[in-house]
Amino acid sequence: MTTVLGLNAYHADAAACLVVDGTIVAAAEEERFNRIKHSAGFPVQAVRYCLREAGIGIAEVDHVASSSKPIEHVERDILQILSGRPNYSRQIKRRFEDVARYRDLQKVLASELGVSKSTVRAQVHEIEHHLSHLACAYYLSGFDRCALLSVDSFGDFCSTMLGRGAGGELSIDEKVLFPHSLGAFYTMFTQFLGFRAYGDEGKVMGLAALGEPVYVEQLRDVVRLLPNGLFELNADYFTHPVYGIDMIWVDRVPLIEDIFTEKVMEIFGSPRVKYAPFSKRDRDLAASIQQVLDEAIVHVATHLHERTGSTDLAYAGGVALNCHSNAKILEETPFQRVFVPPSAGDSGTAMGCALIVARGAGDHRPPLQTARLGPSYPDDAVDRAVADMGLTLERPDDMPAQVASALAQGKIVGWFNGRMEFGPRALGGRSILADPRKVEMRDTLNSRIKFREPFRPFAASVLVEEASTWFEVDGPAPFMLFTFPVRASVRSEIPAVVHADGTCRIQTVDAAVDPDYHRLISAFRDETGVPLLLNTSFNENEPIVCTPEDAIECFLSTRMDVLVMGGAIVTR
Repeated sequence: MTTVLGLNAYHADAAACLVVDGTIVAAAEEERFNRIKHSAGFPVQAVRYCLREAGIGIAEVDHVASSSKPIEHVERDILQILSGRPNYSRQIKRRFEDVARYRDLQKVLASELGVSKSTVRAQVHEIEHHLSHLACAYYLSGFDRCALLSVDSFGDFCSTMLGRGAGGELSIDEKVLFPHSLGAFYTMFTQFLGFRAYGDEGKVMGLAALGEPVYVEQLRDVVRLLPNGLFELNADYFTHPVYGIDMIWVDRVPLIEDIFTEKVMEIFGSPRVKYAPFSKRDRDLAASIQQVLDEAIVHVATHLHERTGSTDLAYAGGVALNCHSNAKILEETPFQRVFVPPSAGDSGTAMGCALIVARGAGDHRPPLQTARLGPSYPDDAVDRAVADMGLTLERPDDMPAQVASALAQGKIVGWFNGRMEFGPRALGGRSILADPRKVEMRDTLNSRIKFREPFRPFAASVLVEEASTWFEVDGPAPFMLFTFPVRASVRSEIPAVVHADGTCRIQTVDAAVDPDYHRLISAFRDETGVPLLLNTSFNENEPIVCTPEDAIECFLSTRMDVLVMGGAIVTR
């Protein structure tokens, strides 16, 4: 038996993944346990969970893989200093601090887990950040031969990696290095539009549908597409080419300081102040930012297709969480199949680096069927949590029909069932569900439950066998990472999940993969004739709930109507 523990550590979205004989046994983000959104630092609780799920101790782990190779591209850092930019000294200092940490990862693991260093016998492997992204996409895709793409802000001084996979092996063709980054471009304007919390880029994607792309020409001076199929940033608009990008965290909360310059304000006006109303400028700028990102991703992906000749693409990185751009790859490039893993962001690098080491040890990985890789809780744990909070529960004989009836009556349902999802999407393990037929449900959810901006769209979970009747989709989309047009003939029937641009981010639900969730949606279809539910993550401005106690606290702190936990219905 070969056991590999993968880590995304000392970075936002810290996470752990355990692979045993090529099979992913467990994977989870640290934020789900410590309740700190995008938690940075070392993922000790996620590690403990993975070991517990496998029923082993750290002494039985053969390999530890880290999704960072801090020494990679360090010569580029040094060249920046030699070019007369002394502000890079802090970047170099942090880089070598990272090197020191990873060089003694056994000691860190022993200290965090409270065991002696001699107990940790695993061999440590440092895997480059973007190579970990590519591996996560490739090894989970089920493709034998395909093009590989990773795009995010920066990892190991690299922002973009292009390559190919064949016969289980990965090869790298091209890289885009610091300071050029599509992730940095999108983050900079996310900050400019007043969204300054780490991970707020999705808000810009939602806002974009409300505006017109009138600033595209100006933005094409910010991101320049090159004849070689790649891109470059105009450094006049960014602070990071001089000062670097420092991700800092206090008490594990990550933060990136503003990286826009006065040049941005000269061209686009004053930055939006947090909590200020959204002006026409803000909406139009968001639409323009999204269009320019789409153009850049299509440009790079088309070049990658021309280079590889493949019609299959495995794609990851933080920018791969942008569902709108993902859809553009399918619409506007020769790629016929595009796979994006549910953990496309940095948490997924814990999985990717573990799979690389597992592959090196001779293990193989079948295609990923489900993102449900986190903890589950037995009935007695649910019973104790409910009793401790002074609530009551019942376990009806036909629970799906009863819950479907409540949904059809306009009730909002917290759905806590089975294993927790790995990645940022709620996919039927930790979801809040509602009736998509009621247009007012969007405002109800935003004001009563989610307490978020009113323009944010909601996703849909749809029976895979009926998806093409309601959406312009011709195959499974199980991980909610693509937007698809809602068919014009049915838009009026499901207004709560139709975004301003006529699209919806969807999850197709297969009975063979998630029978409980499929039965619930089928019961709702039988009641209403609509084979889908509005689905949003089970949280309220916090990480997605993990434990029964988390679910009950969220249920009680919001105006949710019904809480379903496994086969039990909980009432106040």
